[in-house]
Amino acid sequence: MPPTGPSREELTWSWAHTTGHPASDQKLEAAAKAAWSYSLLCARTYLNDLDAAHELMEYAVDNASRYVTRHPDPPPDKLIARVKSVIRRRARQLSAKRSRELSFGSMLDMESLLAGELEAEKSVFANELLSRMSTFSRAVVNWRWNGYTWREIAGELEMDHTAVRRAYLRELESLLQGLSRSGDSPKCD
Repeated sequence: MPPTGPSREELTWSWAHTTGHPASDQKLEAAAKAAWSYSLLCARTYLNDLDAAHELMEYAVDNASRYVTRHPDPPPDKLIARVKSVIRRRARQLSAKRSRELSFGSMLDMESLLAGELEAEKSVFANELLSRMSTFSRAVVNWRWNGYTWREIAGELEMDHTAVRRAYLRELESLLQGLSRSGDSPKCD
């Protein structure tokens, strides 16, 4: 079943938290729409993950919503600048956190192993990795392969999307480290 909902390029107003004033909500919506492409840029540049653009925008709009509540009627350009600043700051924070947590082994690495015609060595490595994965991780690989976002997968598992992503990436990192140790040869079962 293909995923439903907005595409990653489509901005939805579901991120916004109402300020209680329709005029302020309209300004906040305009600022979010104006900053959406910047959110995509930061997600790609700092995190190499377009799905993270939604999280960045959600965080920035929540921050801007609280700002508008404290400072009613801000100029539109100042509000847009604030949203972009929060997006950039949050992307840098997440990037720094990810670089400490995980040195390699992203979903893109896994997808590149599975995509198209592979060299024999890469194919064997991918099959070995998949055979050692837990049922949870194999299910995540299948969902991601079929185009599901982290949020959609989390909805299927009734979990938080960040918890699903972290659990998957930690397992993948552990498996990759186990398979790539020099001098170790895989055990035949």
